[in-house]
Amino acid sequence: AMENREYDSLQEFTEETSSRRNRPVLDHSNGSRGLKRGVECLRSQTALFVLVGLLASICANIVLTVLLFSRPVPGTPLESAALSLKLNSMQTRYILLCEDYTKLGQSCSQTVNKCRACPDAWLHVGDKCYYFSSDKQDWLTSRDSCTEMGSHLAILHTMEQHDALEKEAKKIGGFDYHFWIGLSDMEKEGDWRWVDNTTLEHKYWDQWSSEPDNHLSGGEHGEDCATLDSRAKSWFDVPCENIYKRICQMDAVQFD
Repeated sequence: AMENREYDSLQEFTEETSSRRNRPVLDHSNGSRGLKRGVECLRSQTALFVLVGLLASICANIVLTVLLFSRPVPGTPLESAALSLKLNSMQTRYILLCEDYTKLGQSCSQTVNKCRACPDAWLHVGDKCYYFSSDKQDWLTSRDSCTEMGSHLAILHTMEQHDALEKEAKKIGGFDYHFWIGLSDMEKEGDWRWVDNTTLEHKYWDQWSSEPDNHLSGGEHGEDCATLDSRAKSWFDVPCENIYKRICQMDAVQFD
């Protein structure tokens, strides 16, 4: 409490007042506005951090689930290989999705694309999506390139799939008519298998050329990889070191 005393002059009152300990004085109007802005900023940043944290948690759980279920199953090598291929594809696609949405969370001004059965630039046939590359690679590099996209080299089990891809390859291929598909007999000569390790059942080899012929022009390793030939509307076995465009495949997203 302030002591009650009398002052001889205004100067004496001023000098005593200034000698006292400085105390902060709040401007209630400015302080209220500043506090309000600070709270709004904190809420915005907190919401952003929560969104990014939630997405990161979802990614981690998906990756952990995929790693646990992609372990080989003893006694069922073919089923295990096919399952592992699908799970690895799903893992890569979800990682890419999480990265996209993390970037979206950092700048909420972007427009979210409408979900579709297949990504942009992919051909939708039945329950599958297909991508036709514009660049050329050998078979092994093409296989890995498809994997990096969350897919695999095309596996053609039906005439519908073969015809649809042949027509699309012819339409966009230009002077290029050979496209890599996911079929080879590199492990054992004559034992043609798809990249998910399933055996070849429905065959669309070129009969005019007696394919597959493992022609000696293929060099030391022969002709161990298959292409879809849009000009002949059939398949050819060729050296795996050849450079061609590729067809990648992934499952279409099924919407209810």
